[in-house]
Amino acid sequence: MLRVKLNLHYQGCEGSVLINSTEGNKAEKDAKPNLTLDALDIIDDIKEELEKKCPGTVSCADILAIAARDAVSLATKGVTKGQWTKDGNLYQVETGRRDGRVSGAKEAVNNLPDPFDGIRKLTKRFASKGLDLKDLVVLSGIDPNMHAVPT
Repeated sequence: MLRVKLNLHYQGCEGSVLINSTEGNKAEKDAKPNLTLDALDIIDDIKEELEKKCPGTVSCADILAIAARDAVSLATKGVTKGQWTKDGNLYQVETGRRDGRVSGAKEAVNNLPDPFDGIRKLTKRFASKGLDLKDLVVLSGIDPNMHAVPT
């Protein structure tokens, strides 16, 4: 599933999925619904570089929101020959989020779809959040115009 859901997280866009587990707390990033998340270390690297230039200014939550926007733009060809195009899906991202300080695997398990859920369970989970089948398709990164090819 395309993880734009990071921008639609149940706690808000506070980056708590980046918090590491401790001996006494299993964090969101280690919960089953988030085990397919990849490259969170890149956010850590970006944060480290930004801290060198402007300490305490840019939150991990903002970095995550901007990275999600850029990933969508790249995936939809909003970048041509290394340059952003005006016709791409690049949208303004409001900044100013504060990083979360609490992260619990139980909340992720209770609120996020499991990456291995079937369509019936996904439809039911999305409906419980007031979302329909179209929302499921869009948030999963599935091309609604894609057709199955018989094998």
